[in-house]
Amino acid sequence: MVGRKVMDKTMDTNRLDRIEKKLDESTIIAARIEERLIASQQRIDRLEYRADEQEADIENLRDVAVSNNHSVKIAERIAWLIGTGAVSFVVYYFR
Repeated sequence: MVGRKVMDKTMDTNRLDRIEKKLDESTIIAARIEERLIASQQRIDRLEYRADEQEADIENLRDVAVSNNHSVKIAERIAWLIGTGAVSFVVYYFR
């Protein structure tokens, strides 16, 4: 009977050691997964920041393009006025 108790205690100890080892491994795996999730979240945050910066740059470029378009329209009108004035002057002069 004493031998059986010692054997049961040894088996219980071995079983507890295996369970403890598996828990330790699971904890290490969980920590690695958490580190990967944190790294992924940081990458996502960085990408969102860069996308926001690019969005602001695109808005600025759009504003500049609109301004340039307006300037080009005015310059084109002035060029047509000067051109038609010159042609009118030449026609009037040689009449």
